[in-house]
Amino acid sequence: MKSVPKDLVADWLLKIGYFPESNVLPPSFESSNLSLQDKPFNRDISSLARRELATISYPRSLLSSRVFASQHPWNYHDIVFYLHQHWDAVLDKLFNEDLRIYSYSMPIPVTKRDDRHLSNLRAGRMIYEWVRMAENDLVLDATYYKCIAKTDITNFYASVYTHSIAWALEGRDNAFQDRQCSLVGNKIDKLIQYANDARTNGIPVGSALSDLIAEIVLSDVDARVSNALRDLDFVAVRFKDDYRVLCQSEEDAQKFLRTLSFELGKVNLILNEKKTTISDLPDGLYRAHDREYFPHSLRERESISFKAFEHTLLIALDIHRKYPGTSILEKFLSELLTAGNRLKIRFAKQREIKSRQIKKLFSLIFLAKRESEKLLGNALAIIELVYLDNVRAFDELKPYLSSIIKTELRRSSEKASAFEVVWLIFFSRYLGLGITGFEDLVKNETINDNLYVKSMLFSKNKLFAEANINLFVAPSECRGERLVDRLDVFKKNA
Repeated sequence: MKSVPKDLVADWLLKIGYFPESNVLPPSFESSNLSLQDKPFNRDISSLARRELATISYPRSLLSSRVFASQHPWNYHDIVFYLHQHWDAVLDKLFNEDLRIYSYSMPIPVTKRDDRHLSNLRAGRMIYEWVRMAENDLVLDATYYKCIAKTDITNFYASVYTHSIAWALEGRDNAFQDRQCSLVGNKIDKLIQYANDARTNGIPVGSALSDLIAEIVLSDVDARVSNALRDLDFVAVRFKDDYRVLCQSEEDAQKFLRTLSFELGKVNLILNEKKTTISDLPDGLYRAHDREYFPHSLRERESISFKAFEHTLLIALDIHRKYPGTSILEKFLSELLTAGNRLKIRFAKQREIKSRQIKKLFSLIFLAKRESEKLLGNALAIIELVYLDNVRAFDELKPYLSSIIKTELRRSSEKASAFEVVWLIFFSRYLGLGITGFEDLVKNETINDNLYVKSMLFSKNKLFAEANINLFVAPSECRGERLVDRLDVFKKNA
C-alpha cells in the first residue's frame, strides 16, 4: 500500500469508490467525471452548506433495511483531497507497528502485481477473501490456542460518532483545541457531518471512502486494545466491524472482549451481545451454513444438468432460510459460472424442452430473489447470459422476460422498493426489452422522488445535479460489458 502513488489512490477513491459496491446499483451510476482538483470545492470549512445524502435500500428483515448512501460529490471530493494531502500520516495510523489486531478490510485493493496496480474490486468481493482467510489462515494458528471468540459492533456505520474521526487522526485533546478546523481530522469530521444534514452520528454506508474512514476509527481502537493487552496471549483479526480472536482460555477471551468493549465505548460504539460467542476449538472456526452446503456445491464442476441446477437451488434456499442473513444464495449463483464466466448449465437439446427450461430458469431465479432482495443484480446477470445466448433462437423469450419484468416492477413499486425499481428499469433498457411507460408502472409517491429512481426513470442524471458533475450513464451505453464481468461476486480470479 505504501508503494502505491497517492495520486493513484485518490483517483481510485473518486472514480471506483464513490458509489456503493457493484451489486447495489446498476452500472448506469458511475463517477468517471469526478477527479482530484487543485483546490477543495468547499473553500470555507467553517460555513459549510447542509446537504442531504442520496439513499437507496433493500430490506434485511421485516422491520429493518440495509441503507446505502452517496454523499454530495463536493464533500466526498474534499475529504479525498485532505486525505491525499496527509496520506503518509493516514497510512501510519492504519499500519501501526504496535497493532496486534490484524485488519483484512483495507478498502483500497492493492494487487500482488509489481506495477503498484489497484484492482477495481470492492468490499463485496473482499468479504469472500475475508472468509477464505478466516477459514484457512486462522486455522494455522488455532493449534496453539484453546478457544475462539467472535463478535461484531452493533449498527456500526450508523453509530460512528464523526468527532471520533478527528480523535483517531489528531488525538482527542488536539482535536478539541482546534477551534478553527485547521487540522485534517476536524475538516473530515465536518465535511461528513454536513453531507448528512449536520448530523454527528453516522457515516454513509457504501462508498470506499466510508470504509476507509471506518478503518481509521477502528485502527485507533485496535491500537488502544493492543496496548492494554500487551501481556495477553492472543491472535485477533478483523474485517470491518467483525472480530475473531484466538485465546488460551475462556477467561482470556472474556478479558479481550471486555477490553474491546471498554475502548469502543469511548467512541460511542457497542458490541453486539447477540453475536458474541466464545467456543472451544475447533468449534467456531467454520461456518455452519457452509458446512451444510459443501456436499452440494457446484464450485468444482465444469458443467451441470438443468436438473442439478434446480435441485441445488432448492437446497441453497433451504439453507438460506435456516441461516438467514448469510451469502449462501450469492455463492450459489456465482457457482453457476466457470472461471471464465461461462454458464455451466446444460439445457436440453430438444427445442421445446429447452425453451421451457430457459423460462423455468428465469422464473426460479426471480423466485429466489424474493427470498433475498440484495440478490437482484446478481440474478439479472445470470438471466442476461442465458437470454443473450438464446433470444435469436427463441422468439418467445423476449415477451416472456418482458412480462416478468413488468410484473416485478409493479410489485416493487407497490412495496416502495427503490432498489428493485432502479435495477429493473436499468435491465429493461440495457437489454432493449421494449418496455415503455415506466411512469405508469412505478406510481408509488414514496419512491418517485428518490434521486436514483428519478435518474433511471428519465435516463438522465438527477443526483446532486447542482454540483455539475455527471454521475449517470444511459443503460444503452452500458452494453459493452456483461453484468457478470462487472459484478464483484463473479470476479473469481481477481
